[in-house]
Amino acid sequence: MITPTRVTTNYLIVKAGSKYFYIPRDAFTSTDEKSNLEAHIQGSFPRTIVAEKDSPITDKAGNSIGTIVKGEQVKLHMVTSGRGVIELLGKRVYVDLSNFQHLDQVMPKKNITYKEMEYYLKVFSYMYPEFTELVKIGTSVQGRTLYALKVGTGKKEILMDASMHAREHMTTNVLLEMIDQYTYNYVKGTKFNGYQVKTLLDQVSIWFVPMMNPDGVTLVQTKENASASTKKLNNGSTNYNRWKANIRGVDLNRNFDGGWATKATAKAPSYKNYKGTKAFSEPESQALRNFVAKHKFKSYISYHSSGSVLYYYHHQKGTQLTRDLSVAKMISKVTGYRVLPPTGETGSGASTDWFIMNYKMPGITVEIAPAVGETVVSLKYWDSVWKKNQTIGLLAANEANKR
Repeated sequence: MITPTRVTTNYLIVKAGSKYFYIPRDAFTSTDEKSNLEAHIQGSFPRTIVAEKDSPITDKAGNSIGTIVKGEQVKLHMVTSGRGVIELLGKRVYVDLSNFQHLDQVMPKKNITYKEMEYYLKVFSYMYPEFTELVKIGTSVQGRTLYALKVGTGKKEILMDASMHAREHMTTNVLLEMIDQYTYNYVKGTKFNGYQVKTLLDQVSIWFVPMMNPDGVTLVQTKENASASTKKLNNGSTNYNRWKANIRGVDLNRNFDGGWATKATAKAPSYKNYKGTKAFSEPESQALRNFVAKHKFKSYISYHSSGSVLYYYHHQKGTQLTRDLSVAKMISKVTGYRVLPPTGETGSGASTDWFIMNYKMPGITVEIAPAVGETVVSLKYWDSVWKKNQTIGLLAANEANKR
């Protein structure tokens, strides 16, 4: 929040650093917006941002009404129409986020909703247009946008996704915190746990899809989209903590064609294990399929939440098998997660198995926490999960850069 140093009949006089700025009082009108500044996403904001250059303050119409000088910190309350919203004398004013840097945007030790995730992705893309790109890769059954955010300018690319299963939404936190930390160190030109982030991501970009199943996650977290249909699919229960599927009862990680035809399945739509009427029957799996087809990803890591293990195998042979096992062992060495041996299963609807089969590149499924049964992973595991996984995006990018 910015407060005036002095007030005159016609101006608000604000001191920022060694400079004084005269802001016309008539630039502000009476409004009740103050009480609603944080209503966009209650409880998560505001968060501090820092001006990396002198940045104009504008009113709603885009008229300049002052300046935030380089180095000044302000509180970002929300974003709208591509602009950041800050508070000045209890009123909404606007800034160009590309003139700012963040300090710590993501609050990962809490459940992150779809709307919060969407907000974070927009903030990072508005703030760092020079090295990020936010794209819409599709929509969910209920019409929620599926987002992918690229971090880096490298021509080589890797892919990471999360929350394929609804109850496994802690994985969204992992990817968002990676984005937070990697972008911060990128713009600062600093190292993160030994990795020179900017140098690496100028060679290999990371595409993040932080929430593959937003309808399912919303059902688990808030129940705001619960219905008689979801209750029926949940065997008559309104306890949705065990829900894995998308909103119409298809398990997305059984809906990819990695040998879908012979994959085991529930007999009908359900909160878990139903593979759908055909491979890629669901808009969410279709979106990822189509997105992957537009790129040449060097590797794909899909985050899941239960078991503290790594899956890497889907009938690779020879040098492909050797390479993929090597990548899994690299991740295992850092995380402590056990690399599972081949199961012998021929059919699969898993996204990583489909990727391995079709693109002949490493596809690793990472299960981030101890097995907890049919429920969400407790946030008490967050600190341990983050400590183990914080460098995995950079590790994967560095590995891909050698190929």
